[in-house]
Amino acid sequence: MTFPSCDQEDLIELIDRVEGELHAAHPNLALMCTFLNSIARSLRAQPEARDACLTIEGALGAAGVPSTWQSGI
Repeated sequence: MTFPSCDQEDLIELIDRVEGELHAAHPNLALMCTFLNSIARSLRAQPEARDACLTIEGALGAAGVPSTWQSGI
């Protein structure tokens, strides 16, 4: 996948934040929802990232939180 360097840095920061929440004693579900939707929104323009977006979609659905990454398509 190819991203401008600023987008790469943003994605890495979001992934790091998700990992931090996953390791927390009490992860903030709303924050995780926001971060995961942001990651999927950033990836959705990349055809090769479709599986990753669908995996995120599945995780959001399993957690019972809203999926908003496809909004505006």
